[in-house]
Amino acid sequence: MSDEATQAALREMARAIGGLESTVKTLTATWQQQEQSASNGRRDLHQKVEALRSDVSTKVDGLRGDMVKMGAQVETAIKDIAAMKPVVQAVENVAVQATGVRNVTKWIWGAGAFLSGGVVWIITNLVDIHLKR
Repeated sequence: MSDEATQAALREMARAIGGLESTVKTLTATWQQQEQSASNGRRDLHQKVEALRSDVSTKVDGLRGDMVKMGAQVETAIKDIAAMKPVVQAVENVAVQATGVRNVTKWIWGAGAFLSGGVVWIITNLVDIHLKR
């Protein structure tokens, strides 16, 4: 081979090696960018999971506190209801008695009206009897 052909072959080889080197650099840069992007994504995901875990923990603690408060309120309500029970029963008894008194009063008024009508009838008949004689 001639010197010129060798030089051409060497230039061709150098060009091919340069192209390979460029391709390897591009692939390496792409791989590094993807690795960095994946690391950032994992870090962001981890931060989101931690934030969510913290948020859930805070809400659970708040719910526990609310449940304790509700338990205390229910106990207080039960005590209040137990204290009111005799008063409610007394009011119900008074209502029943008032109904009975109302019914008796109606009967008394009815009987009074009936008797007053009877007295008027008797007086009218007595006057008629005496006047007719």
